[in-house]
Order: sequence, then structure tokens, then C-alpha cells
Amino acid sequence: LYVMKGILLTIILLIVSCQREPMSWDKIDTLIEDKFSSVEHISIEDFIAETEDNDEVLIVDVREAEEYAISHIPGAINLTDPVEIAKLAEESDKDVIVYCSVGYRSAEIAQKLEKIGIQDVANFQGSIFAWANADMPLVDKKGKTKTVHPFDEYWGQLLDKDVPTSTSKVN
Repeated sequence: LYVMKGILLTIILLIVSCQREPMSWDKIDTLIEDKFSSVEHISIEDFIAETEDNDEVLIVDVREAEEYAISHIPGAINLTDPVEIAKLAEESDKDVIVYCSVGYRSAEIAQKLEKIGIQDVANFQGSIFAWANADMPLVDKKGKTKTVHPFDEYWGQLLDKDVPTSTSKVN
């Protein structure tokens, strides 16, 4: 009986996961802005304007190390702990812009940073996916790259078809 219940549950979860709605930027942006309404969300144009030739901005990639190793925005550092980010922001006296794959995880981190007293923080709307879709420069430890870690196939729908992806672990 327990085996049959386990099999039935597995089948139901498989069916539900296969019925996920296709992703769209409008849906994801609205979801993120609604859930993290206290956070400042900046567009790719504003991100470029804020960071171009500006040493007073700390660009933080809050994705996991494996994702960051595949590629990241030039000049970004990889930190996932809001307390570490806050400490670095306070020590450097810099504004903070956080990003992830699409902006959800980074919006969550930005909200946590605000709660611990970091006021000059913004979330890069669309994050590295928007950056890659706009054919902006990406780097890895060897130099320039075009490859992006899609997080998973579902979220990877938001990457343009011509953006190369990799979920490989990089050492």
C-alpha cells in the first residue's frame, strides 16, 4: 500500500511539474516587483549608467559559485550571504547592485540588505539573463565568454535561443 501511494505521489508530482506555464519576462518582472515592492529595481539601461566607469558601485552576483564560475558580469563579486555583503558595502562605502539569474534571488537579498540597514541597494531587473540577451560582455576565470548558467531548464526559457548555456560544474 505504501509503495502504491509513493508511486501515485511521484506520478502526480511529475504531471504537475510538466504543466508549468511557460515563462515570460512580463510575468516574472511583475511577480518580483510585487513580492519585493520595497526594493529598488533597476533596468539594464540604469544598470549600465550606474556602473559604467563608476568605482563607487559594488556589483554583487548572488548566484551559487557554480553559476558564477560559468559566467558573470565583469567586475562582479560572488557573495550569497547578506551579512557579508552588508559588511563589504559598509567597509567600502559603496552603493550595492545585486543580481542573479532573473532577479528573484537578488531581490530577496536586496530586501534582506535593506532590513539590516543597507539603504543604497538596488536589484538588477532581469539580471544576468537580461544582460546576456542584450549581448553584453560576460566573463569567466579565463576571460570573455558568451555562456550562461540557466539555473534549470524552466528558468532557462527566459534566455534567448542564441545564448549558449551550460550547467556543468567548473573548477
